[in-house]
Amino acid sequence: MARSQRQLLVCYVPGLDRRHISDSATPAIAELISQYSCVEISTIPNTELVPTLLSGVYPHQNQIWQVSIDARRGLTATQRMIDRLPDLVMTTAQCIRQKFDPNFDLAAIPPRRRREFTQHRFKYTRRAASPEIMAEFNGYKTLFGLLDSDARYRFTYRFDALDSLARDIAASALRFEFLEMYAFDLYQHWNLDNEAGMREALGRTDRFVANLREDCVRNGITLVLLSDHGQELVTDTIPLVGTLRKSGVPQTEYSYYCELACARLWFHTERAREAIVSKLLRLRNCSLQHFSEMHQYQVCFDDARFGEYYLMADAGSIFFPHDFYQPLANLYLGLFRHSQWSRIFNPVHRGNHGYLPHYPSEKGFLVVANDGIKLNRKAMALIDFAPTMLDLLGAAIPAYMTGRSVL
Repeated sequence: MARSQRQLLVCYVPGLDRRHISDSATPAIAELISQYSCVEISTIPNTELVPTLLSGVYPHQNQIWQVSIDARRGLTATQRMIDRLPDLVMTTAQCIRQKFDPNFDLAAIPPRRRREFTQHRFKYTRRAASPEIMAEFNGYKTLFGLLDSDARYRFTYRFDALDSLARDIAASALRFEFLEMYAFDLYQHWNLDNEAGMREALGRTDRFVANLREDCVRNGITLVLLSDHGQELVTDTIPLVGTLRKSGVPQTEYSYYCELACARLWFHTERAREAIVSKLLRLRNCSLQHFSEMHQYQVCFDDARFGEYYLMADAGSIFFPHDFYQPLANLYLGLFRHSQWSRIFNPVHRGNHGYLPHYPSEKGFLVVANDGIKLNRKAMALIDFAPTMLDLLGAAIPAYMTGRSVL
């Protein structure tokens, strides 16, 4: 079949760790890996990898990199009044808004801190609700922008939606279908320590991939199985917020943004920089990197807007509390999302990723299930994915995509 006539279905399963794949646990996925060429993917130290996969450029180009710091401004009377209210009250109000507005983000950060940032996040609720926003990032067209009406993005975080999705996608006439099957990744965050639950989740994921493969063979579609990271079992927490509060430095002299595996800090006085950096260097199970040192991990910002210092947790550790933890929202999600019920009893994640790229959890893989397609490398970067897909389809690869096809 000519490349220009080829149809592709990408089954993207974030969190599908090769350490969990075996003939007994995941026979269909294990067979795919053994039968066809499999390429290891090296990732970047963050949880938001989809924009880089789809655009073929790194975060310092596509600008999807959580938050950047804003210049501090004087407060209005309304803002001063809001800041007098307890943080729990304001974050609860923001969480309620987020429930009904997928474009509203960072609900668990109090307004007095939240207004310090410009948001660059690309939360899954936004792309699930509005797939059309994925056509372009910061002027760089993604696979969807380049392929236009010949491409479609699908998303699900529910295992019970898999069968109907498989039937629908297999009947598609589009050249490029991209399905993000987030259910497995989400399940691991709260159940990676549950052996029986993980066996079931792996089995359901494997059966879904098997069904997709059968439907693709039947309809002449090439199946691409993609995972861009695994997950690490969480065994330790790092008390960053408590350390900052005990530093004795007023919060007006520094800013911070705390994810599970990465915390970013900005210092507004030299006193704050000296006092806090010395304390951070003494924290266990993490390492402190200046933003210039992050260039070795393809996080190549040329100034401190997106973080002056990065505090990176070691694999298996997370910062807790962090800027996505809110007690009432945690209770709500545990009660109304079955896969997350365990967070009611223990609000600390069981599995996590987004660590420095040398850890095993930060490796993914790509398999192209087509006997006529051979891959020429054993390893690839995230930015190689988009040009590889365009090459498979016989489409032109734009000059800004500096990655290389692995065909």
